[in-house]
Order: sequence, then C-alpha cells, then structure tokens
Amino acid sequence: MIYTRNATCCPIRAEEGVTGMLCPPNSTTSFRELPEERQIGGYPTAEQLSEINIDLATLDSEGRCVILEFPAFVLLGVYSPANRDETRDGFRGAFFQTLDVRIRNLVSSGKRVILTGDLNVTASSLDSAPWLEDLRKSIATDDQYLAHPVRCMFNQLVSGGRLICGPDSGKDTQVLHDICRSFHPNRQGMYTCWNTKLNTRPGNFGSRIDYVLCSLNMKDWFSESNIQEGLLVR
Repeated sequence: MIYTRNATCCPIRAEEGVTGMLCPPNSTTSFRELPEERQIGGYPTAEQLSEINIDLATLDSEGRCVILEFPAFVLLGVYSPANRDETRDGFRGAFFQTLDVRIRNLVSSGKRVILTGDLNVTASSLDSAPWLEDLRKSIATDDQYLAHPVRCMFNQLVSGGRLICGPDSGKDTQVLHDICRSFHPNRQGMYTCWNTKLNTRPGNFGSRIDYVLCSLNMKDWFSESNIQEGLLVR
C-alpha cells in the first residue's frame, strides 16, 4: 500500500503487479491491453521473459508490487520474495527478473523511475553483518556471495554494484541510483532488517534489504538520505 498527499503529489495512473497481466478493479481488461493513454507502460515482452518458466499472472498473485505514475516519475513499491528455502528460488528469481525488465523498459521509454520497498537482497558485504561475519571466519568468499543469481541481477541494475557475473543481454547498463548509499558510501551498520527470533537488533547485527532507488537522471534531486539504526520504534 502506498499513501500519497494529493495536494502535493497526485498520481495520474495506478497499477497492481509488475507484469501488466492483472486487471483494474471491475474490469476484465488487463493493464497492458488498456488504451495507450491509460497505460503506465514498460510491460515485459514474451521475448524478454523467454527464460522464465512461471506463468506471468502467477508472479503477480501475491500482491508484491504497486505502481503509481506521477507527472514527474513512476514509483514502484515492491515487497520482493525472501530467500528462505530452495522451493521458492524459481519464483523469487522470476519475480526479480520481471521487475528488472519492467524498470529497464520504463527507463528506455524516457520515464524517470523510483523503486522502493523491501527488496530482500543485500548488494554487498557492507550491507550485511552475517556476510561480514562469514568472511571473517572464512566460511565463504565475497565472490561466492556475489554470485547469487538475484544479487547478480540487483548489482547489474544499480549503479556502483560490483559485477562478477557477465552482464546478461540487454543488461549491460546500470540504470538505478542507490540514494542512501550515495550519501554514506563506506558506512557500516546501516541496516534495516534484524533476526527477531534471536533479538539481534539491540546489537545491530542485521542487513540492509530495504531501499529507495531512483533513475540516474534523478540523483541530483536529493540532498540527504539516512538510516537511523539507533531509532527503535515501538
């Protein structure tokens, strides 16, 4: 759910889902089949998703993406599937790949894009205390972490991401800007998620999996961005 203050920034179009396969309320016509003037656009093509073996409507069956178009930009609010067990790896990878294509299509069409929400991925060891701990104990290498398919896609999408996977066809350009990290490029402990079962938040042993990202041509719009890791909201 996304709240807006219409007196300040009123959306002109709204869609549920990343694929465009769902329908507006009280309609049997999908968003991608609406007249062009009612579309947000950027819908992934069959060719772009040829490697995905999951039905597109299924990818949007869990309510993981809301897209709003404003006069100045398109905002994608996302709750990406978590990396919990291998039974969800296919769905998670397909969702993120579809999201990647939609964003690139929107940027290619000339629209500014903001991607925000819980993306359930850490970009580097700087964003994960467990990752840093494993590196310290030599349990895993940095390259092993970076080779994870979703992390590869994320770092191909976001400027400054370290690339150890060769860029996929059509993904050789990083198109998004990490707003918060740009203001704090080397800061450790900038986390947004902690293991509640182990109560790791007081010691700030967590990960940064929540982001506000924007198109590269919007990066000068912002004067500050921060994560207050010591602020406990009850």
